[in-house]
Amino acid sequence: MNTTKIVCAIIYVLMIAGTLVMVGNVGQYMDIASATVVVVLSVLFAAAAKGDDSVIQKFGNGAVWAGWLGSIIGIIAIFGSEGFAAGDLSMLGSAMAVCSLTVFYGYFFKLGTMILD
Repeated sequence: MNTTKIVCAIIYVLMIAGTLVMVGNVGQYMDIASATVVVVLSVLFAAAAKGDDSVIQKFGNGAVWAGWLGSIIGIIAIFGSEGFAAGDLSMLGSAMAVCSLTVFYGYFFKLGTMILD
């Protein structure tokens, strides 16, 4: 890993952070449970997957798959919730936002690993 890759990764993180700040309400993009699912599954995938890819590439690939898996789990939880059965849209909107965060985190890490590898 050379200095150029590190600088590009830092610029990437700053660009994403700047975009989230400009959109407003940065807190809506932060969810510890969603981030934990993506990071833990990505680390496990990187440690267990076989192949010629680097550990960084495996982590990035695992992050995307973990993001989609987390999103599917969230969608199933939403469909099984009382808010969905009652048609309470105020509950569904925030739940869908959190459900989408795992995909966001997955691709955030994947693009970061593409820069670093």
